[in-house]
Amino acid sequence: MSEDAAFYDRALRRLDGIALTLAIAASLFFLVREGWRAGAGCAVCAAASVYNLRRLKSVAAGVGGEAGSSAGSAAGLGFRYLILAGACFGIIRFFEVSLTAIFAGLFMSVAAVLVEILYELLTTRP
Repeated sequence: MSEDAAFYDRALRRLDGIALTLAIAASLFFLVREGWRAGAGCAVCAAASVYNLRRLKSVAAGVGGEAGSSAGSAAGLGFRYLILAGACFGIIRFFEVSLTAIFAGLFMSVAAVLVEILYELLTTRP
């Protein structure tokens, strides 16, 4: 494995840990701040966001030609977002969870990527 490949593998492993840590922290925050419904809604949406991040990594690996990776079809990717939208609608409509908790969970993978970028900027020397 080349130096660049090892660098990216370490970053991707850290990204999973960061996403999981942020998801737990956000879910606990909403649990304390707004109650169990908001905490559970945030946790469900954060789990969907982290799952989506993992699937996107496997799609990228499939496009890159790595062995053992499944890229999935475009229809499958679109269908996943429809299911996610339906689940979020159900959580908001029937469980009356705040939009703040839902969006905090959904943007968990974005937050994890931003934290990883900051980590690399602060720790990598030119």
